[in-house]
Amino acid sequence: MFDVVLPLKALPKAKSRLAGVLTDMQRRELMLAMAQDVVAALLAWHDCRVLTIIQGAGWPPMLPVASNLQVMQEDECGGEGLNETLTAGIDKLVGERYLVVFGDLPGLDAADLTALSKAFAEGKTLICPDDQNVGTNALAFSANDTPVFRFGSNSGREYRRNICSERCVTLESRGLSFDVDTPAGLHALLWGRNAAMSAGAETQKWLRAARSSGVMQRENAFASTQQRAGGLF
Repeated sequence: MFDVVLPLKALPKAKSRLAGVLTDMQRRELMLAMAQDVVAALLAWHDCRVLTIIQGAGWPPMLPVASNLQVMQEDECGGEGLNETLTAGIDKLVGERYLVVFGDLPGLDAADLTALSKAFAEGKTLICPDDQNVGTNALAFSANDTPVFRFGSNSGREYRRNICSERCVTLESRGLSFDVDTPAGLHALLWGRNAAMSAGAETQKWLRAARSSGVMQRENAFASTQQRAGGLF
């Protein structure tokens, strides 16, 4: 089983790269919806021993009551930036296997998590790259083999460069690969190649409202824009 760590950056700062196509309220509501769905999927996963959320400021009460759910406030962990905060937060936990996963994965479901469990069966470091094969949406590892966290620009390349290939497994799974971090990604989810994706219940509500109001409907240029990876905290 995994001790799962889900970092959530301060909600007012979330999805800042979508500021050109969404209002501040729409950005916050989208991030909130996706995070709620990711939390629900993780808590239903049979291989989740404990889910620890490292939470920044500004999040409203939105978490279910669950015996295997705990929250650390970001400022309680110490460190500056995502990687230092993750390191400090995980140092406070006691587990044998860890999974760091991010909250902007609208299609994450049980099949993706089952695939992750199987891929990690050998106990090697598991990298789940984004669909551009640039960023990293999830990272699984043993407690006695914790990598140096390198989330951010080109993190997938950095992990592959710094983790011995004999100890590294890559998993490409649609729900773990597709994140919503740029206008191109949002357009793909609303109107493009991922519009038929089976998103979680809260994200579906947000998508229905956004489609009804025509968000990005005429922004066809975004459909061909390469989505650059970025860290979701």
